[in-house]
Amino acid sequence: MTLKILLQYRNRYLYIAMSLTLLILVINSVLYIIIAIPFLYYIYKNHSDLVKVILIFIGIYTMSLFAFNNLEIKEEDTYNVTVIKDIKTDNYTSFLGKINHQYIKVYFDENISIKPGDKLIIKGSTTIPSVSTIPNTFDYNNYLKSQNVKYTIFTDYVEEAGSSFSIYLLPYYIEKYIDKYQPLSGGYVKTFILAEKSGIDIEIKNQINQIGISHLFAVSGLHIAILVLTLEFFLKKTKLLEKQKENIIMALLLSYLLITSFSPSVTRASIMYVLLVVNKRYKLEFSSLDILSIIFIFLLFIRPYYYFDAGFLLSFLVTFTILFSSIILNKESKLHQLFLISFIAFLVTIPIILKLNHQINLLSLVFNIIFLMYVTYAILPLSYIAFLLPFFDKLNYVFIKIFEFILTLFSRIDILIFKFYFPNDITIIIYYVIVFFLLISLETNIRIKESLFSLILFLILIYMSPYFDFKKSVSFVDIYGDSILIKDSFNRCNILIDTGEYDDYDSLINYLKGKNIRKLDYLIISHFHSDHYGESEDILNEFLVDTVISKHNVLDYEDKTIQCGTIAMYIYPFSYKELNENNNSIIMSIFINDKHYLFTGDIEKSREIDFISEYNLDVDYLKVPHHGSITSSNQLFLDVIRPEEVFINVSVKNLHGHPHDEVIKRYEELGIIVYRTDLMGTIEVYYLFGKEYKRIHSP
Repeated sequence: MTLKILLQYRNRYLYIAMSLTLLILVINSVLYIIIAIPFLYYIYKNHSDLVKVILIFIGIYTMSLFAFNNLEIKEEDTYNVTVIKDIKTDNYTSFLGKINHQYIKVYFDENISIKPGDKLIIKGSTTIPSVSTIPNTFDYNNYLKSQNVKYTIFTDYVEEAGSSFSIYLLPYYIEKYIDKYQPLSGGYVKTFILAEKSGIDIEIKNQINQIGISHLFAVSGLHIAILVLTLEFFLKKTKLLEKQKENIIMALLLSYLLITSFSPSVTRASIMYVLLVVNKRYKLEFSSLDILSIIFIFLLFIRPYYYFDAGFLLSFLVTFTILFSSIILNKESKLHQLFLISFIAFLVTIPIILKLNHQINLLSLVFNIIFLMYVTYAILPLSYIAFLLPFFDKLNYVFIKIFEFILTLFSRIDILIFKFYFPNDITIIIYYVIVFFLLISLETNIRIKESLFSLILFLILIYMSPYFDFKKSVSFVDIYGDSILIKDSFNRCNILIDTGEYDDYDSLINYLKGKNIRKLDYLIISHFHSDHYGESEDILNEFLVDTVISKHNVLDYEDKTIQCGTIAMYIYPFSYKELNENNNSIIMSIFINDKHYLFTGDIEKSREIDFISEYNLDVDYLKVPHHGSITSSNQLFLDVIRPEEVFINVSVKNLHGHPHDEVIKRYEELGIIVYRTDLMGTIEVYYLFGKEYKRIHSP
């Protein structure tokens, strides 16, 4: 009965998948209603019998969301946790575990020897990681959600309590085998066998991303297709029946799912092969789009936040688009098909690639074809052979070094690398509408040049969007330490005051790139404590910086008004010879949109008193000295400058108790509005057409 119901909607499961996709988009941004309303109207008018089915599927997905969001782990003194997978050891230990059938990410501050299936007793408090408070940066909370993980736990107590069988022992022991028998090429063998890229040198991975061939090193549909073709080639030489050959391939693919720990693209490709075989065998007459849609829907039911996984997004987006484009592809020769597939995949993934890397390389279309051949016919098969026959490790390593040499050469070609970012969801919607019409043009051979011109023109406009931006802004970025970005309208001036502490995740850099900043007019280091200059070297490497100002050269810029676009900047004279480095902080005023901002670095009481003895300022907004420390924000200082509002750059992770309660009380008693990055996340003050707006990115 159930199968009969499913068969009723053949060739239309795409509409159900699209409905779920639009629901997800609207949940994350209400702007996507622009697309959702006409789509639903189309369904209602042309496929009214689907409405109830779509509502049922949406209901099931909503229940899945509700079930995940309401997961709870009861607070206890100790927890019994079973080790599942993703074991990492690097001066600490982390792994994915299970407590009472719920996934949890566990962190321990020492190296311990564990394997999947081990049972541990641990102590600690479960926490739900906060969402990212810095726009356009890595969101750990969303990453965990994509893995069906809600809680983390940091423990300092671990006790072994036995072990049990785990299906994840297979990839664990395979990894140990590769470490032992492929010492030279092991990083690449793990990539192609286990879908685990951690063994490849970070510099090589950066170069792979830069030239746009990272998909060749993510086990995907391409690799599954090659694996299936290889298996079919060898099975043809046997006397097995066609059905038996297919059963063997299906069994091996399902086993490979386990080996790759259910990597999104492997899951999609493997299940699709199995369903295509079942579809053919039982003459169900589902289309390829139906099958792909069913897989998409099923995976979202079991992992409602799977869409936060970039691999999941890229895998389904590219596969759907290629299936949509079958008419276009079938008209071309094999060579043209290869180029067109690369071109179409490149087009539809641009917004996602820009979100991940903040840049695209137009030469990746060429690089992709070159390296596709090399990886497909050299590194990939040699990695499989070296895995089975370890004495091929050295030969594989030779081909890998040739690849890395060519890769390094190509990565130095940066003439067609464009660094930009889609500024909002509206621009993404417009982009995909243009791509949709371009694909229609390619299919019908009508107005191809006009469609292509529209796409190129739109991308140029996005690239140039900072020059059309009417907004001015002052942003207090929620990093560890101080960092304030000041932007003029029309990209006339970009000033960065301090960079915060060194950050492996480059949160500040990604924030700036997300603002489409490619050049800083001024980088100002208020003083030389690491929570103010820690990221300065990375900033200088990533951006063109016209002028760096610090205490070493500030004499050239102080005691005069510096005009940067429509923003005026004034640095107050000082000797910078204090023993206390905090009191060597540069004090400066910024005048933007008729507002006076005073930036004080980490000055303490003595410097505050000296400052107000020389200057009697009318200040609108104050960047609170020294993160709200009790050593600063002296009462006399506040009585003199009397700001309307103050901004405290302070991390929720700071270990110094900033800001001090007494300091907060002083501001509040004076009726001053207090904004804090530890409570409010990144705070952005915008000026548009003479009016002020604030945007807060709360944790």
